Amino acid sequence: MNFAAYGHLLRDQRIRRVLGVGFVARFPNAALGIILTLHVAVTLGEGYGAAGLAVAAMTLGMAVGSPWRGRLVDRLGLRRALVPSVITLGIIWTAVPFLPFAWLLVGAFLGGLFAVPVFSLVRQSIGVLTHGARRETAFALDSIITETIFMIGPAVGAVVATAWSSAWGLAIVGWSATLAGLYLMWFNPPTRSSQLARPGSTGEYTAEEDLRRAVDGAVHGAPAHLDQTATEVPTGAIPVNRAEDHRPGADTGVRPGPLARLKASFGWLSGTALAVLAVSMGSGMLMSGTEVAIVAELERSGQAAQAGVVIAFWCGASAVGGILYGALGRRLSPLLLLTLFALGTLPMALVDGVWALAVISLIGGLFTAPTLAAASALMAHVVSEDRRGEAMGYYGSAMTAGAALGAPAAGAFIDGISAEAGYVFAAAVALLMVGLAVLARTMLRRRRRARA
Repeated sequence: MNFAAYGHLLRDQRIRRVLGVGFVARFPNAALGIILTLHVAVTLGEGYGAAGLAVAAMTLGMAVGSPWRGRLVDRLGLRRALVPSVITLGIIWTAVPFLPFAWLLVGAFLGGLFAVPVFSLVRQSIGVLTHGARRETAFALDSIITETIFMIGPAVGAVVATAWSSAWGLAIVGWSATLAGLYLMWFNPPTRSSQLARPGSTGEYTAEEDLRRAVDGAVHGAPAHLDQTATEVPTGAIPVNRAEDHRPGADTGVRPGPLARLKASFGWLSGTALAVLAVSMGSGMLMSGTEVAIVAELERSGQAAQAGVVIAFWCGASAVGGILYGALGRRLSPLLLLTLFALGTLPMALVDGVWALAVISLIGGLFTAPTLAAASALMAHVVSEDRRGEAMGYYGSAMTAGAALGAPAAGAFIDGISAEAGYVFAAAVALLMVGLAVLARTMLRRRRRARA
């Protein structure tokens, strides 16, 4: 274990700023779900079923918007890609509280669609600024920060919505998201190696570091070394790689068919990348399903108010696990870590009571942040920089979709069987996703070998 790695990492001002803006800019999204739920269910008096529909509409918007926004970052650069968010989010979330319920659903979807893609931007930038063991440490630290945000954000949102005003809470979320987008546009964290300082400039990278980065990119198939031939473009945009002129149909002038274009658009989706997406979705389902099961089990015994204690232990263990993983300084398989995460969750079905649940939740919690950190680092490793924004967008969408599906599905098992069944269901689904990922990766590798 090398805990000094965190100190070395944070000496880099750019990494400190990326992690810092990620911490601040994620807060609106962390608080948004609970504020929207309380606004619809309590302020409007529509009930929690309607509130679930509103949150589902917002989640669907995020799932659709994340890869779309990531592709815009890849093609246009961060600043131009964030313009729609900066223009619309403040307006949307200020207007949503005053809309009829049917239109509120539309507004919630649009708010999710245009959400600032902080998750993918931060991790895309970390993938550019770090390599090797430093990348594993950086992604572990970002996972710890994310855990902290989702421990604090919903609590703050609940206080604002109940003690003050849910309508003002939604408006503040929109304005905060706009300010976060403006700050990101000003800061403009790098999303390509070509945006980093070159040897002889005033940047922090030395000639030796630049050479090491180029060699690492060549070994792993990343196109960073091709950015030297980039054309001049306006400030804030991404240099255009001339190697992309060899896309389907570029040499012949013949427009490729729909299937060829679809295949080219997902050219980054290797067997390993597909496995990472499965881990992301499985993690989302496992986390949301477990959270619902915790609340349901304690509510059954009249201790629902103590659910925060168990969740705090659970998230605290995740932070500790993330610190240990980052200090380890080596890559572990996210499939292995998700398996351990799922198996560590199963014992929660065997105990009762607040403190017993809190203690036993430490087992699965230790593997939460490491699973997410390992998956993010592996995605950054196997996807080239020119497609990494889109890939990270799909990674975020997979986790969002998993969380959105996991909660109601676990709830159905809880209602039909027992609260303990929620833990078993969540763990079983995560293990199923691991199995499917291994199967898909094996089949793709065999197909590739057969073609070779």
